[in-house]
Amino acid sequence: MGVVRSYLGSKVYYRPQGFLDASNASLIITPNDIKNFETRKIKYVSIDFAKVISANINAIRFLNDIFETLYKKDIECSFFNVNKSVYDLVLKIDNRFFNIYESEEVEKLFTSDEIIDKDIYLCCINNDENKNLIIYHLVKKGYMPISVNDESEIKNTENAIVIKNSIISKFSNRVSAIVKNNIVYFYFDGFLDTSLSQKFDIDYFRRSLSIGFRIFVFNMNNVKGLNIHAVSFLTKLGVESAEYGALMAIVGLNAKNVQPKMLTDLEDVGFLFFADEDELMNSEALEEAKKHMDVIYKKQKKITKELVNLLPYFVNSTIDTVQLMTGIEAKKEKPELTKIEFDLSNNNYVTSSLGFYGDIDGMVVLIFSEKLTKNISRILLGEEAKTKEELHDIVAEFANIIVGNTKTEFAKHDVQINMTLPKVFDDLESLKSLVAEKKAIEVKFYFDDDEFYFYLTR
Repeated sequence: MGVVRSYLGSKVYYRPQGFLDASNASLIITPNDIKNFETRKIKYVSIDFAKVISANINAIRFLNDIFETLYKKDIECSFFNVNKSVYDLVLKIDNRFFNIYESEEVEKLFTSDEIIDKDIYLCCINNDENKNLIIYHLVKKGYMPISVNDESEIKNTENAIVIKNSIISKFSNRVSAIVKNNIVYFYFDGFLDTSLSQKFDIDYFRRSLSIGFRIFVFNMNNVKGLNIHAVSFLTKLGVESAEYGALMAIVGLNAKNVQPKMLTDLEDVGFLFFADEDELMNSEALEEAKKHMDVIYKKQKKITKELVNLLPYFVNSTIDTVQLMTGIEAKKEKPELTKIEFDLSNNNYVTSSLGFYGDIDGMVVLIFSEKLTKNISRILLGEEAKTKEELHDIVAEFANIIVGNTKTEFAKHDVQINMTLPKVFDDLESLKSLVAEKKAIEVKFYFDDDEFYFYLTR
């Protein structure tokens, strides 16, 4: 079996040819290669399967073991151009330390530092968790992915990249997080030790609390065990969440791998344990947490000049995103410092909040008219959203796109800001409990007659 290797900036490509099994898989990435990765500061390792005639499960497992080593060195790995037989083999690997991209063009979306000037479509991805992870990583890269139900809905296929069969692994260089039904899920793997404090983004966790998230699920199905250092860090999270009355649920942890005293320590700070997600979803604890998920106890920080200086980045990204997706030119009123107040008699709004932290911390609140949301849904879904759940999904996805565009603007001006995933509220009443009477910078937009409110606060 032959292997062609090429370096491209912080990325290395491997292009094996022929038959791939456990005996020759070791020829692809050698120990010397791994040493060179550190010297060259490699961030991505991608293997092209275009010229692999066939492969067996032992070869895939061997490579996955190497990828686990690279994962611990903060190097992301992937396969691309895999045929159906290899794709099916990959799905049999439970704890994958690599992503799967259907083509080199798709692979570059996730691993290249340069933005590819094409429309990005997600088509026919039925696994919502995988779809959310794909959207999340694309938005982080600065893209605006559009979801469609059929390729016939794509107007200009020559200038489009369509993602249908790619898979983003839950494993990443940090503890990954996704939001589903206003619940924040964190995914852990391996043995949890003192490195957990570096892998877990505690600022993200804190901002999620401050913008209204009250249910946090710690998925530990793939955790092999944890020591006292990991427990100490988790108890710190438990203490901080108690101030907000948040539910902290650990799902899937094998108690046989943990000392009983450690489990007791976690229970003492409020962690609840569930065998699986179904048990959590049917629990009284979850139902009770949902009743109080919008309660907030923190006092507001002051609006500062540094916060005001961020306004143009947010506003410009928001206007550009809405105009691009609706084709309607925005009319904007002058920003003003005001208290956030709502007309609760009007239920024709969908709302979202998202937090940011870094050089400065704060919160953005977005209030969409229902009509505007439905217009946007025609772009993202290919049809008008019909149910409340669909409207929620559209607002979350659209807010994600704004997040990605704003982060791109920050990067251009060397502003170090991270942002949380958006939280969507059922109605204005739910949002009120989070932001009522807060001082904020308000900007009101009109897209034709459709209203859109933007608030920047702390």
